[in-house]
Amino acid sequence: MAQPKKRPASSKARNPKGKGRPVASEELDEKKSPGKFQKAFFWVIIPLMFASAILLIFFQVTGTNVFDKVKNIAGVSQSASDNKAPNSSNYDEQIVNLKSQIQEKEAEVKQLQDQMEQQKSEAKKMQIEKKRLEKEVRKLKKAKSTSNVELTTMVETYTKMRPKSAAPALIAMKDDKAVEILSEMAPDTLAAILEKMPAKDAANYTTLLTKKEETTTTKTDSSN
Repeated sequence: MAQPKKRPASSKARNPKGKGRPVASEELDEKKSPGKFQKAFFWVIIPLMFASAILLIFFQVTGTNVFDKVKNIAGVSQSASDNKAPNSSNYDEQIVNLKSQIQEKEAEVKQLQDQMEQQKSEAKKMQIEKKRLEKEVRKLKKAKSTSNVELTTMVETYTKMRPKSAAPALIAMKDDKAVEILSEMAPDTLAAILEKMPAKDAANYTTLLTKKEETTTTKTDSSN
């Protein structure tokens, strides 16, 4: 019996499942396709190197020192960080200064309050003294008015009396009271009463009346 002929083994191996492309073909495809590093090199690193070369050429043409620029930027950043982050000792010093200022202001306010209280007390005393003086003035005005009424009455009484009777009555008074009454009399009535007095008393009252008139004249001139 004749045996069947065996097929020659194919040079291309197939995958275990017997589906899809052969294994050798896939390995060739993987070798041909670029990796991730190669893609990054072509799309990122090479453009960056090209841009850096262009910037260096630009800085050389314009005369700019790249390293100085970098140092300045670093110095500004450091200064900004120092300003943003002051140490705690500065805060403590500021707090002490502010507390000192607050105490000074409180002392000034206390002093002003004391001065205001003292001024209020003095104003109250002055108000009381003013009321006392006003009361005294009213009292004096009233006394003056009463005295004037009494003086007017006494002048009228002694004027109506006979000079012979009025003279001894006036001599019996105090000199200032008698002079006050005599100074308000009419000249003829005054002359008649002085004539009935003893010469010594008449001369005394004449001198006192002259002094009173001179004093009244001086006060009137001063007020004018």
